Amino acid sequence: MKTKPCIGITMEMSAKKEKRLNFLDLAYAEAVERAGGKAIFLPSLTFPGGVKEICALIDGVVLTGGADINPSYYGEEINFPISLSPDQRTDFDLNFFKEAMNAGKAILAICHGLQLMNVALKGTLFQDLASQVPGSLVHWEKEINNPARHVVQVEAGSRLAEILNGKLEFEVSSTHHQAIKQLGEGLKVVARSPDGVIEGVEWPGHPQVIGVQWHPEKDLESEVTKKLFAALINTAARS
Repeated sequence: MKTKPCIGITMEMSAKKEKRLNFLDLAYAEAVERAGGKAIFLPSLTFPGGVKEICALIDGVVLTGGADINPSYYGEEINFPISLSPDQRTDFDLNFFKEAMNAGKAILAICHGLQLMNVALKGTLFQDLASQVPGSLVHWEKEINNPARHVVQVEAGSRLAEILNGKLEFEVSSTHHQAIKQLGEGLKVVARSPDGVIEGVEWPGHPQVIGVQWHPEKDLESEVTKKLFAALINTAARS
């Protein structure tokens, strides 16, 4: 029997005084398992050589959602209301992404994960869409912590369009108040919401890397979700 591709999944983190917790919605693992992969959660550990050793054990990566990256990572101060992710998580995820990228692993970056990938490639973020992008859609009902629903439009001829069998417009589940401002080096925008906010990127020359701003794992029965995770697993199986 052919071994299932192992997919490393980064985790959200909270740090209060001496207590540090890693946690994550199981839907990410369910999406990986349904697509034929083996899900492996990755704690935000920092120790010499650890990232390289872990990366050698997996075939692909899901960079997951989470709280806001400290703006210091992209050369800015905090100027708008944000909820910071612990630097320990950011440091681990940045190092892990770079190691996975250099190793040619299949990567699916989701929401916070897309933003982290953009920052790793020297891009910047809107710290708060409602404050910085006049007329932007509601991308998250933050006050009641509910996902928003809106349309995403995909560029024809893109790798993302190919993965989705030519489906260029569909509704998604959205839980973010930040987004890409300055695009990271080498990335290409391939999807937007109707307000112009970047919803999908890819990396020409690196077809195994896809990033989306929405949360496909929140729509497990969606054909878009199934195709995104199937593409991750299929690419990982060839890596």
